Amino acid sequence: MTSLCQYRYNDSDLMKMKLKIWMEQDGSVAFAEGRRMLLEAVDRLGSLNAAAKELGMSYRAAWGKIKATEEALGLKLLDVTTGGKGGGGAKLTHEARELVSSYSKYVEKMSSIAEKEFKLMFKQK
Repeated sequence: MTSLCQYRYNDSDLMKMKLKIWMEQDGSVAFAEGRRMLLEAVDRLGSLNAAAKELGMSYRAAWGKIKATEEALGLKLLDVTTGGKGGGGAKLTHEARELVSSYSKYVEKMSSIAEKEFKLMFKQK
């Protein structure tokens, strides 16, 4: 039998395996890659508004995703301060840091397993 991965989809790359992992609660997304990226941007920038802008989303959409995840998982994700002399800001809670870390490790582990299985099933070296 000819290996399926010998058939190239362009001149230089063999087929690649892609995997999307998300967490659901009652049929709705509770946490996924986009929310991980949003939390990491908040952590780096110190602001939900700045994080939303960096990711090309509205503040309202970003806040909605944070609130939906907090409700689904029963966690507080952000410590928020409102504007004033020094301006407002947001910091990740300890639980948010644990969530991001655990999710990232899980995705990495599952991707590694899936990649190995993909290579076995499709005879790719």
